[in-house]
Amino acid sequence: MKTESEKPKVVLDTKPIIKLFAQEEGWSEIQKILFKIEAEEIEAAISVVTLTEIYYKYMQEKRQDLARTRVEELTYALYLKKLDVSQSVAIKAGEFKGKYGVSIADAFIAATAYFEGATVISDDPDFKKIPEIKTATEREFSMSLVK
Repeated sequence: MKTESEKPKVVLDTKPIIKLFAQEEGWSEIQKILFKIEAEEIEAAISVVTLTEIYYKYMQEKRQDLARTRVEELTYALYLKKLDVSQSVAIKAGEFKGKYGVSIADAFIAATAYFEGATVISDDPDFKKIPEIKTATEREFSMSLVK
């Protein structure tokens, strides 16, 4: 078994989580990654900002019940570390937002990954604009695990 330092570290963006919940195109790749996370082969986290994005996405669809359920599922997913927004993360997010014009939520998620030394898993092209972080689509990351 790999040691903690040898394990890949990832921060899951909100998009792959929504894909998984809705079983949208690419959800099976995310499911494969989650199996590896649950098997402790990958160290994984989400930013608490993702909880905000999940909640408001379902609220926009007038699904408050589903908003609460999905956020609870993520909150109690012990295999996913929840990363708070520290002062350092907030400042770095402001830098990313200012330099690259990404959404504020993406800036916070990218800053979280930056301080974790983790790869952001997302197919959102905004993350590719930020050279200070590593990013991979679900497919790219899945394929890197096979090597």
